[in-house]
Amino acid sequence: MTRRSTSLSRVALASVFLLLSFGCDTRAVTMEIPGYGNGNVDGVWLWRLAEATGTYRRACRLELDATQLDETATEVLPYLQVCTTPGQIGLNLRATISRLPADPSTIVVTMWYFRYEAAGQFKASSYNAAGESALSSTTLSL
Repeated sequence: MTRRSTSLSRVALASVFLLLSFGCDTRAVTMEIPGYGNGNVDGVWLWRLAEATGTYRRACRLELDATQLDETATEVLPYLQVCTTPGQIGLNLRATISRLPADPSTIVVTMWYFRYEAAGQFKASSYNAAGESALSSTTLSL
């Protein structure tokens, strides 16, 4: 179990405040990620619809880390948001995990997504060392 220091938590909160003050829009995105519990998923790509072409383009990658237990023994998923927008830094975040009772290798997480671009339509794909899934059938308005 990894514990964060109070000063590190304050730095993280200050970073989030700075991002919000510079026009970043924050959204909560709930995802079901099949196969994560078996080690089959390394991350998720969020794809934004390019309205001019009608195609989806990569917007941000959510790099998933190994699960941890927080101070209340709740299972959490640390992740890093890395966007394709030039000059944007990666954000270290974490989400609380729920597991599907019928399939504990599938997790459900609500992740914070910091959107730097204008609002739009998004889809997701998961990836690992072997490749990438197809885009999700679900479209999100973010």
